Amino acid sequence: MDGTPRYLPNVAKALEVALWIATDQPKIDIYHLVKASYFADKHHLAEHGRPIMGDAYQAAWFGPLPQVIYNLVRHEPMELLALGNHGPLPIRLDDDKCVLAERSANLSALSESDVVSLRHGVDHVKARSFRDLYRETHADPAYRNAKGGLIDYRDFLDEADPDREAKAAYIAEAAPHAVF
Repeated sequence: MDGTPRYLPNVAKALEVALWIATDQPKIDIYHLVKASYFADKHHLAEHGRPIMGDAYQAAWFGPLPQVIYNLVRHEPMELLALGNHGPLPIRLDDDKCVLAERSANLSALSESDVVSLRHGVDHVKARSFRDLYRETHADPAYRNAKGGLIDYRDFLDEADPDREAKAAYIAEAAPHAVF
């Protein structure tokens, strides 16, 4: 064990997050959707001390990648099993790698602060190019510090935040027990 705090992702909530983003931004491509999730989680963690659904972010080739959301959109079997899904998912990729929602997000699964942070994430990425987001995320200390592995949520915190140390300690303590 490397001592990095890990959350247990809420797969059902991750689906609602993906649906919220895809409904808000029809025809959003998968790259922009996963980056919107990343920036939403960074915002929520900074403002409220916890991520939105506890996804595990991999420092992947094209930047931070929320494993659960990415795998749900791609209909990967492990996420489908974790979801307990017994039918088709209400989200899919089209031939252009755009994410299509077949229903709106269940807003009762998302808190008001979740929605505010999702709006922040979407607004941060919606008018930006792949190249611009690639550069920004690859320069992010959270991405760089992960060195190709899982990103430590404590690295999401701004180094200039005067409460960074206390927030990092809270993440380390709360992550294993968090319920989303």
